[in-house]
Amino acid sequence: MVGLVIAVLAAVILLVHKASRRLPRAVRPWAVVGVVAALSAVATYGWGAAHMYTPDISETCALVYGIAWDARVGGSTLLPLSRQCAAGIDLVPGYVNPAMAGLALAATACLGMAVRARTLGGVQT
Repeated sequence: MVGLVIAVLAAVILLVHKASRRLPRAVRPWAVVGVVAALSAVATYGWGAAHMYTPDISETCALVYGIAWDARVGGSTLLPLSRQCAAGIDLVPGYVNPAMAGLALAATACLGMAVRARTLGGVQT
């Protein structure tokens, strides 16, 4: 599985590098970092969503956390990612939502800087 992830990551980096050659020199670093940040945000979302899957939520809560599933609290949301066993106990790791938000913000900021670099570079269309 790790080998597959590394192969996909290498292919994506190669494609981004190849596509970035067509961009003006001032825009290129911002565009590359923005695309990598956006892809990382998508991968982080997938990682968090994978933690939400369980065939039997009550059994998972009992085996992993040693608590009973509370139907009043236990629910799931897709944004922010959450699947709770009880109050304060979530199957999705705590770092997933902040990382996803930070990466999406970084991708947006890089897109803005790429547009600014293109405008200031005299390459307006």
